[in-house]
Amino acid sequence: MIAGVGCSHVADRPGPRNVCRMPSARVVPCRCRLPLLLLVLVSCWAGSPRADDLPAPVDQSAHEPRFSFKGSEFCIRCHRSEQGEWSDTATTAAWRHDAHSRSHLALLSENPRTRAIEAALRIRAADTASCVACHTHPAAEPAVEEETPLVHAGISCETCHGAGSAYFEPHLEKRWRFLSPAEKQALGMHDLRSPALKAENCLSCHLGDVASGRVVSHAMYAAGHPPLPAFEMEAYSRALEPHWKRVWEKSPRVQADAARAGYHTETASVSQRALIGALVGLRESVEQVVDYAAASTGPSPAGRSWPELALYDCQACHHELQLPSWRQRAGYGDLVPGRPSLYRWPRELAAVACAEAGQPTDIDALLAPWVQELNRRPFGVASRLTEVSRAPLDQIGRAIDALAARPRDASLAEIERLRIQKLAAAGRRSTDFESARLLGWVLVETLSDHAGWPPETKARIVAQLTEPLALQFPAAGPNQPAAQPPFWQTSLTAAARADRESVQGAFQLPEQAASPAGAPPAHDHGSGTPGAGR
Repeated sequence: MIAGVGCSHVADRPGPRNVCRMPSARVVPCRCRLPLLLLVLVSCWAGSPRADDLPAPVDQSAHEPRFSFKGSEFCIRCHRSEQGEWSDTATTAAWRHDAHSRSHLALLSENPRTRAIEAALRIRAADTASCVACHTHPAAEPAVEEETPLVHAGISCETCHGAGSAYFEPHLEKRWRFLSPAEKQALGMHDLRSPALKAENCLSCHLGDVASGRVVSHAMYAAGHPPLPAFEMEAYSRALEPHWKRVWEKSPRVQADAARAGYHTETASVSQRALIGALVGLRESVEQVVDYAAASTGPSPAGRSWPELALYDCQACHHELQLPSWRQRAGYGDLVPGRPSLYRWPRELAAVACAEAGQPTDIDALLAPWVQELNRRPFGVASRLTEVSRAPLDQIGRAIDALAARPRDASLAEIERLRIQKLAAAGRRSTDFESARLLGWVLVETLSDHAGWPPETKARIVAQLTEPLALQFPAAGPNQPAAQPPFWQTSLTAAARADRESVQGAFQLPEQAASPAGAPPAHDHGSGTPGAGR
């Protein structure tokens, strides 16, 4: 995983100021949606974890053969100081405190949790590709010989934005700002202004990606790796404090230049991006299982044994032992009881997104071809899963395209008013804690940006959602309290104590759920005026 918001390893130990030539190994992450307790069943069912259970290394540099890495030191030469009206200190001022930049601390044996995992797996984390994969920058990137206040050995600029050999010099020129995303991508820069591509980029670690070797391992959880909750792209991005300034946050002259050049924002609003991210999460949760099945049955399985339990909904095995339970009330759909399902957390928010995009909203029906294979035997048969047509996933692509094409115009206020109602309705019938949490995050984002609600009403609704769903992230930045529990820990605590009635009741909106016709959204931290963009 990218050591994201509230990474336990970062919280366990402050970072040294001089460390880290990261090893050249590169591979898997560590993350999942481990639900409610009973973790002892992991080792009982699967046996003691072993280093042999970890997926084999993959050379990440092979996936970007046309471009090479420059290293973050080159990036901060400009982004550490004022460089005219377009670039200023916002990048490094925020990134130096971002948990991603310090994610490599999870690899240090001085960290008590890491030390326990190393003992259980009989490994050294800093030398193990399956740990290095998502806790530091690509192996092909120049190593950080000595850390400074601005240069860290964790996730780097080029980890997310792409290897910079081809775009480094061109992007210093003024004309670069107004090139199309396709022109920038041709030089190796990832188009993170696209919500779908940004979600894919984030989920490659926060969910997993077989092609790049980022494969979640059940053995890691059995050894004690902390779980991460379900991932909502926009809430996570804002919690980490944006390390960029959007065009409408810059001077009027810059905004005028951008408007004349047709420099467009990525979508109409932050909640629209969140809906697109949910659809990508649903698609990737299926793709990951299918791709892993293909890798395990191919001519070079590279140590990937089938099945990999962590690719499925954890609550199928790790769930509350009480009656009645959310699980039983929600039902099993067409899945045979006792058969582990695909991840559940993206489904309810994805259904809201499909409804807005004019696509069918029955996500269980969408996943039916894979469910049929999972019904044959637990976890499915790898060779049969690879034969299932991926055509149903085309519906997700159509929904993404429809949402991304929505303009920021006079219709947005009404769209967001209806979105609030749909999110709240979905929350009132939510079937599990993680699904409800995603709905809560996006509902808060939509409310915050909508001008049709009195501020005191919005604040009351946000408060009633935040506590039962544990929506609050640990504070980021230089003044972060040292004693804050990591986010994954507060997530598990909230999930364990949550009851269905209180969570669903938190989505009850007041009667005046309508906003004045034509009222524009409030200033959106992720949208902006026509002609604006990152």
